[in-house]
Amino acid sequence: MFKNNKLLYSAVFYIYINLLSTPLELQAEAPDINPWFKQAVLLKTYQQSYDWRIPWEKGDISTQTGLGLVVSLPESPKNLSSENVKSGNLYLMTTAELVANATLIEATRKDIRVPFQGKLMSMDFAANLALIEINNAKFWSQLKPVQFFSAKSSKNDESKSIYSLIIKSPDEWDFESGSIERMTIGHREKSDAWVPILKISGLSKSRHGYPILQDNKTIAMVLDSNRSVAKALPAGMLLEFLNRVGSDKFQGLTHRGFKWRRLPQGSIKEYLGIPENKSGIMISQILPHGTGSDVLKVGDYLTTIGMLKISHNGKINHPNWGFTLFDLLFLDQYKAGDYVNLSVIRDKKPLTLNTKVKTYGNDSNLVPMKRVGFPPRYIIQGGFLFQELTIDYLSIWGKNWRTRAPLRLRLFLEQNKTVMIPKNNNSDNNYDTNKIIPKNISRVVLVTQVIPDAINIGYQNLSNAVVLKINDHSINSLLDVSKAFLKPKNKFHLIEFLPGSERMSVVLPFEELEKSNHRIKINFRIPKLYSL
Repeated sequence: MFKNNKLLYSAVFYIYINLLSTPLELQAEAPDINPWFKQAVLLKTYQQSYDWRIPWEKGDISTQTGLGLVVSLPESPKNLSSENVKSGNLYLMTTAELVANATLIEATRKDIRVPFQGKLMSMDFAANLALIEINNAKFWSQLKPVQFFSAKSSKNDESKSIYSLIIKSPDEWDFESGSIERMTIGHREKSDAWVPILKISGLSKSRHGYPILQDNKTIAMVLDSNRSVAKALPAGMLLEFLNRVGSDKFQGLTHRGFKWRRLPQGSIKEYLGIPENKSGIMISQILPHGTGSDVLKVGDYLTTIGMLKISHNGKINHPNWGFTLFDLLFLDQYKAGDYVNLSVIRDKKPLTLNTKVKTYGNDSNLVPMKRVGFPPRYIIQGGFLFQELTIDYLSIWGKNWRTRAPLRLRLFLEQNKTVMIPKNNNSDNNYDTNKIIPKNISRVVLVTQVIPDAINIGYQNLSNAVVLKINDHSINSLLDVSKAFLKPKNKFHLIEFLPGSERMSVVLPFEELEKSNHRIKINFRIPKLYSL
């Protein structure tokens, strides 16, 4: 009897152990680390940003580390399969955050300890992507481009399992495992852009440029991570970036051209002529760029994009990722130049609007978002420091600048328009964010501070004053400032400010201006009195 019970207990114990081990067997097998020694390299950057309070100077140097993935541009602009690549011309792809304002980029292979110097080839700061070139054949010897594949939707536990590299030192390369939480839309505050994001839990060591692997295939690249969650850009966006970089005219990522809000209360539906069972979102602002900016109007009730209905909270039922914000369509399903139908209710009547899918165009904003790689634009006349209002300038109030910066300046950003300052912004929307600001874009011009000199005694406490006119000429850009100072009035320069400033106007003597500028340049060691 005891022997039989012993056999029974042994059988039960064996079955129990097998049940416990079954979930482990479902865990995807860790990828082979060896191929990655030829597909990824260590990056170290030395970054030095401009000081927007003193725009002719730079701040301290900081360093960052991450990875660069070996890539090659697609052979055909119409074919985004990374299997079709040119035999040569390899590059390194990483995040824009890693190389922004970098004075030096060092790339180190695992098998070659001496770093090679890289050069920034192109950058899409809104999408947080950058491409680096290295003009040294030895560096590229035996390196192979990464192939990218679409991620499987996380409908079951097996497809959620992923891996990413973990690099403790040039010698210690390994993998850490995690799982896909969901595909979502992330707001990139520095550029006010919306991008598709794979949220991944379990990755604590991943940094800029680290690959995400699912079934031993690269499906995304890490943008950033914290202790519990990593954010990664999916393969479709990576390939689209490579495709656009290889085109003749580099453009930003595809993007919506409007802001929206939920319908505040149901009773408004009847007033607007919206059927009770018709879900959708209210268009609250038209952006100067992006999809739909040419056909939509404030007050439109957007109900469908293409064939997909929009819910009351701005979500669509994505064919692969379920319910997610509609932005994913512009970034995942539609490419720049495609046409799409937008169904709206306008003036109590249903309309179908046809529009071309357009790209992000930060420079066409009245208050442009953060720009990198370019010195601040400024003009100094008689100690008056003229600058254009930008996110970079607002950021001098620190991480909480949205509450700490002067309210009168923040309002320009919140509304992106003002009735007090003329707006002439009807030019082409598709500007390259990596190129010089077009001269015909309207800006808010400020006197940010007054550098002390005999010519400006009594004005030295003036700061952040919005300039309306100089010598009766309306000021919509720094270029207007330069032109206006060529035409003094009765041997004086008259500067007029927006009501609410510390002064309504100031007067500078024309004959003393040149001497004053010379003194200021010498006394304060300013390299040049203007930067346009």
